[in-house]
Amino acid sequence: MNPDQGELRDQQVRSTKAAAVFVAVCLVGVVVVGWLSLVTQPTALASTAWWPVAGIALGLGIRFPRRYVWVLAGAVAAITLPLLLWAGRSAPLAVALALTVALEMIIGTVILRGRNDCLPTLSAPRDLGRLLVAVASAAVVYDLVGASATYLLADSAEAWTRLVTSAPKHAAGMLLLVPLFMHLPKRPRQAGLVETIAQVVVTLGLVTFVFAFNPGMPLSFLPFMPLVWVAMRLTTRQLIVLMLAIAVIASVGSANNTGPFAFNLLAPDTWNLVLQVFELSMVVVFLSLSLAVGQERATAQRLNESEELFRRIFETSVAGMLIAARDATGWKVLRANDSAVAIIPGLADPSAQLPVLLGAEATAALSAEADALTEGNARLTLTTGAGRILNVSISPISDEGDTRTLALQFFDITEAMRARRLEQEELERAAEVQRALLPGQLPHTPGWSSGAASVPARQVGGDFYDIRVEVPHAVLSLGDVMGKGMGAGMLAAATRAALRANDPELSPSAAVRRAAGVVDCDLQRTSAFITLTYVLVDLVTGDFRFADAGHGLHFIVRTGSNSVERAASSDLPVGLDSGWVEKRGALQPGDAILLVSDGVMDLWGGSVEQLSDAVAQCARQYGTSPQALVDALCARANGDLDRDDVTAVVLRREPVEAGAH
Repeated sequence: MNPDQGELRDQQVRSTKAAAVFVAVCLVGVVVVGWLSLVTQPTALASTAWWPVAGIALGLGIRFPRRYVWVLAGAVAAITLPLLLWAGRSAPLAVALALTVALEMIIGTVILRGRNDCLPTLSAPRDLGRLLVAVASAAVVYDLVGASATYLLADSAEAWTRLVTSAPKHAAGMLLLVPLFMHLPKRPRQAGLVETIAQVVVTLGLVTFVFAFNPGMPLSFLPFMPLVWVAMRLTTRQLIVLMLAIAVIASVGSANNTGPFAFNLLAPDTWNLVLQVFELSMVVVFLSLSLAVGQERATAQRLNESEELFRRIFETSVAGMLIAARDATGWKVLRANDSAVAIIPGLADPSAQLPVLLGAEATAALSAEADALTEGNARLTLTTGAGRILNVSISPISDEGDTRTLALQFFDITEAMRARRLEQEELERAAEVQRALLPGQLPHTPGWSSGAASVPARQVGGDFYDIRVEVPHAVLSLGDVMGKGMGAGMLAAATRAALRANDPELSPSAAVRRAAGVVDCDLQRTSAFITLTYVLVDLVTGDFRFADAGHGLHFIVRTGSNSVERAASSDLPVGLDSGWVEKRGALQPGDAILLVSDGVMDLWGGSVEQLSDAVAQCARQYGTSPQALVDALCARANGDLDRDDVTAVVLRREPVEAGAH
């Protein structure tokens, strides 16, 4: 067993022991409180004056999951049975009433633990409403079942008395004790120690006077006066304990025939009922007040915490933050943090005006955005009169009449925008250089025609192509550097320059091998590679030789058979290999060699088969015009923002005119 498992097991053992102790204490409490209730029963009453045992039993039930309520209810019933027998109830009636006590506990437990089967919370008035429903349901069921059992097993007079008095005294017992078993939120008391002692002394002293020394004067309302003070200043738990003490004093005094509810003033059962109604009213009224006050305090505390959090964020934010009022006369700065003052130094002046600090044009744009904003927030970029560029976010805070309060958060992006502009200019210059390195006007060769198109994904691309004509040979090449942007463009330019340094009559495999030797170190350092097709064409015979370094997008468009052939090899790209096999072919009059990059393949579905179909389709429409053919293949690149570089180059052998020799 590892240490974590051992510690977990120890915790479970401690938890089980604590639960067992809690159950034992509650069951002992049921015995002691039940015995006291029976011992102090006035002789004039047919039953006890109050029954707090119901509160202890229900409190025990709600502390454990519902699956244990049957066992706990059985234990409570088993303990209650001897008390009922000792009180003089017949055996059948005692058994029936003990089972009814268990039923009351089960009903209250099921309602309070709810569908989630968790310890109920008493923190808001709605929680008190749920408690009242559970208490009323449990007490009414006990009343009806207990009265029915008494009627069947005893006599009708005792059944009537139980029907009238049982529900109020059981409900009072549950309302006074069950809240102590519920989860009560920890709320700081407002009263200090001296005030707390004064509240307890005044309240209990007044209650003792009203119920112990008052010879029947109707002064039952007097205890409510200090209870208002208690509910406003002490915690809910302290209030419940104090109300429980008041209920004990009121019950004892009334049973001893003192106070406004003395049992000798009218029928004992009637005054007992009035006493329970007094206790129930006291609990409902002052628990509601305490919970409402506690909820209001919690809300106020959360608001204070939110305000303090906002203040800290406002003061310490690295962004400039303003709170400003906007009305018919213009803008007024109410508050600005240090970052805002650092960005716009003039904000340090209490009389600062936004039009002066931002400039008329920027203020007008800000005002228009603020006036159009109804909810949420808005963002805009402003250029101040001093030439600073600010990224501003506006959020409405409140509207009072014609005045609107708004929060402004802004960042100074002047330097970032300048750096971006410089970067953009550098990219544009690099793109111009790359375009300048591409063949300008394609060479004109009798009996041959050509076309080319290149659309980089960014200003600078990783595709390159070349057509060189030195009769009786022509060199056609196309390459694709892994990646996009400036780095790929630099490698593309270096590779193209290395290929152009070769003699046009050099074999394609040797030309690719020499170029690879030039750029191999650069490719190794950048972990890049280049796919490349290099074609050497004999302009007299139409024969051609080619080396394919992992490119595979080399097509022969046959005019005579109206077909498209793909010429490829299994050799690896430049940067991954050092030798390439040379292959041969021949162009008949009207045939063409077409090289495309994988960006063209992506435009036409992403597979070689779909690209071959697209080449055949475009060749049927534009096969007699090489430039129209490549333009058609690359046309989709203009509407696709998320794409690769797109390049295509074609060399066509023109058909022999009729009658030519």
